[in-house]
Amino acid sequence: MTNNDEAPPQEVFFRMSGTGTAIWEIKRPQKVVLDLVQRNVFHGELLDIGCGIADNAIYIAQHTNDVHITAIDMVEKAIEVARQKAEENQVKIQFEVVNMLEDVSKTNLKPNGYDLILDAAIFHAFNNEDRLTYIKNLKKLIKPNGLYIQICCCEKETRETRPRRIKKADLEDLFSPENGWKIESIEDTIYEATPDSPLGTDFLSYLSFIRKLS
Repeated sequence: MTNNDEAPPQEVFFRMSGTGTAIWEIKRPQKVVLDLVQRNVFHGELLDIGCGIADNAIYIAQHTNDVHITAIDMVEKAIEVARQKAEENQVKIQFEVVNMLEDVSKTNLKPNGYDLILDAAIFHAFNNEDRLTYIKNLKKLIKPNGLYIQICCCEKETRETRPRRIKKADLEDLFSPENGWKIESIEDTIYEATPDSPLGTDFLSYLSFIRKLS
């Protein structure tokens, strides 16, 4: 795996999430999520990890049938804003304050209870040690044969800014059959930031479909 082990301090997320100033709060769903909805990807029990102010989750709820959404974020302020927005949009979403680097068995999340897990730009925020903890928690939450959908900034992005670039080789190592996963596909996509983002907008990213083996 890459030796580049940089990750932003969690203080950044606690300071910015839910305030309307975070570069990831674009006040609409990500275009890649719109595409996933059009592809009829979402069904059953869906866990949206790092939901922020819930623009993605709300759009999925509005445009998808036969889906029950649980949306989590470690920042309580973001969840407060998300709950209010969901109420205003008259959609039913279960919101929980959860840190995926802590013991998920002590939360209200269902053990092995989710058909799909959506990770829209969370994985690239971890250092090497933390992402191993994160993957262990994914395994505790996703059903056997469940699908983990990951969107992360990738090695094709050449600008010298955060977030961390994830290499395809790292994904293939971390999510190998030996580790209990099967990568079904890795596609090129874009993760959008706000127009005034000092880090730039439209980060070159990977959209990965990763199956948990039973």
